[in-house]
Amino acid sequence: MKIIKSRYNQRINVIFALTLVIGVVFSSLVYWRGVEVSSMTNELITEEIPNYELLRSLANNMTEQERILYEYYADDETERLDEFQDMVLATNELIERLVREFGDIQPLMKTQEASNSINEIGLEFGENMAKNPTDWPLARVQLKEITRIREEALPQIGLLLAITGDSVLKSENLILNDLEQVRFFVIGYGVLTLIIAYIVAKAFKAYLSSSATSQRLALFPMRNPNPVISIDNKNSVTYRNPASDKLLTRLEMSLEQVSELLAPDLKEYQINVLSSENKTSESFQFKIKAFEFECELHWHEDQQQWDLHLTDITDRKKAEYELNFLAFHNPETELRNQYQLARDVDELYASDTNFTLGLFEIRSFSQLIAGRGIDTATQVTKEVSKSLEQITMAMCPNDCCIYHIGEKSFAFLTTIYLNNESIHRLVADMNKKIAGTAFSCQSQVQLDYGFSLAPEHGSSYTDILKNARTALDTSARNDDIEQILFNPELGARLEYEQQLISDMREAIEEEGFELYFQPQLSLKSKKIIGAEVLIRWNNKGKWISPGEFIPLAESSGLIVKLGDWILRTACIKALKLIEAGLEDLVVAVNISPKQFGRSDFLDKVRTVLEETGLPPRNLELEITEGVIIYNEEETIETLTSLKNLGVMLAIDDFGTGYSSLSYLKKFDIDKLKIDQSFVRHIQTEQADESIVRTIIDLGRNLHLKLIAEGVEEIEQLEILKSLGCDEIQGYFFSKPLPENAFVDFVSDHKE
Repeated sequence: MKIIKSRYNQRINVIFALTLVIGVVFSSLVYWRGVEVSSMTNELITEEIPNYELLRSLANNMTEQERILYEYYADDETERLDEFQDMVLATNELIERLVREFGDIQPLMKTQEASNSINEIGLEFGENMAKNPTDWPLARVQLKEITRIREEALPQIGLLLAITGDSVLKSENLILNDLEQVRFFVIGYGVLTLIIAYIVAKAFKAYLSSSATSQRLALFPMRNPNPVISIDNKNSVTYRNPASDKLLTRLEMSLEQVSELLAPDLKEYQINVLSSENKTSESFQFKIKAFEFECELHWHEDQQQWDLHLTDITDRKKAEYELNFLAFHNPETELRNQYQLARDVDELYASDTNFTLGLFEIRSFSQLIAGRGIDTATQVTKEVSKSLEQITMAMCPNDCCIYHIGEKSFAFLTTIYLNNESIHRLVADMNKKIAGTAFSCQSQVQLDYGFSLAPEHGSSYTDILKNARTALDTSARNDDIEQILFNPELGARLEYEQQLISDMREAIEEEGFELYFQPQLSLKSKKIIGAEVLIRWNNKGKWISPGEFIPLAESSGLIVKLGDWILRTACIKALKLIEAGLEDLVVAVNISPKQFGRSDFLDKVRTVLEETGLPPRNLELEITEGVIIYNEEETIETLTSLKNLGVMLAIDDFGTGYSSLSYLKKFDIDKLKIDQSFVRHIQTEQADESIVRTIIDLGRNLHLKLIAEGVEEIEQLEILKSLGCDEIQGYFFSKPLPENAFVDFVSDHKE
């Protein structure tokens, strides 16, 4: 008996030892997983979500930096520079914190480079503003550069937000996975304990062990901070833990309403579990009032009972929604953004649905920012977005959508296939609505439009967007409402112009242009007193009209390089003409507004004169009235410096722009050039003759020389001579000539 008892005790001890070892192993695994869950949850709360806030603060700080500089530009208050410095420090601190969190990933590095560029340009801007006098054109260029850098940085911040969102989702999945493993270990350990308890059920020690285990497990739902509910096979509540009572209180329900904590579609999930051979649990989400919960449903077949474990995921779902909203919506107007537009267009293509895509842009938006400030411009953008929404929703409430795809750009997408007439009617309604709206800028707001149709105008998002942009750019450039709908001719024209710009860029580098000279005749002395240099371009055997490539040079930004080449080449050739015996010849060079407005223009003129050796008195610079009107203070300083150099100054196309007696009195000008539009019909149109007479009288009273361009007939010459015009140029006297032909022409004229 003793031996049997001893063996029995030995077996009991082995079982106890085995139970202890397994318990330690399982407990260690559960503890390890619990620590992991705690760590990852803490990381999610203390790092990932704050990272999202840091990124939003970074975007806001960069916008705030730009706003401060624009306000500094507007009110010239030096305290703005201190504000900017404080914002620089705050932005740098944010970036340093983000670098510690993210490391040197490309989007963050690009954002940091953008911030550094804004800081550097901002400091240069501050130094410029502190100068006396301030270089205002440079200040505007600096502000535009800051705006451009900030806009380019926004998609990088968007990528960082998306990365943060992905990290949050990844952490969530890892937490859920570890929780699932913890539940598995707990259930496994419980099942194993029950098996052991069954084996030693008749033993007193086994009974005590089983009792202790049961007591410990009973405390789990009691102490669980999340609601735990047990229901029978008829879905009647048989147990609820204290956390369930607390939840009922939060939901302002009585304790008797515990059944309200069960999901409305609970039976569907129960059927899924019961119909599966190997499935004993189901996870799903549901809402109770304004709260969202994740429910773990467990079936205990031996007890014919269900356990429900509820977890409040309201904050997590809210964070997910905000991240998703920011990823696909514009934060200012809350309209869908360009990323959502791309997704929606791709879906329409995937479903073979015809649709219409429109692009709208606020005209002269940069001038609005410069004149009214970034805050006012942003408010105007919001107001425009509301107007566009109202118009499109009234037209097609269920079949169209407005997107905010850029700072000043909007998109319109509808599955209604609009024809040309419908598009023009829509644009007319929009223009009427916009014209009748009082905007914050207290000025008239105008839009430019471009439309394309799918599928004939493109088989992908890139193509359809490009073609709508082509229509918008063409319509805006030509101010032609008839060109707002894309057609193949526009596409071909755009390709031709892009190729022409590329060829022009190459021609500038390789000096592929030529300068022609159109003689200018003194009506009093009958001598050739000067010549206007005119650019000509033979591109691959074909002569390209200046009227075609000069506007492209201006729109593409090549006009400054081209203008610099014309100025230098004209001075070099003028010196050769002087050395050939034409000592008194004055060479007139047209200066573009962009070229004249650059801060280094005066230095370039001085350098060209010094390096070529051309006497300043043999150079005449022709500028337009528009340059003078918009930059009066800077223009006075520049013109005065040019006169001090000794060069001649003329107003080109006088009478066609913003002609004003006041600026003629203020500026030290030598000559007025009467535009050919007044000369062309002077012999038949009394109005043209009266205008020319007035200009000549005005010039004489101000002691200015008068030259008329575009003289092509003897009658025009006689009238101009009778009115007292000093000089002429035009095809009547001579067409523009190559350099050698011009020299021969002057020689023949002398003889």
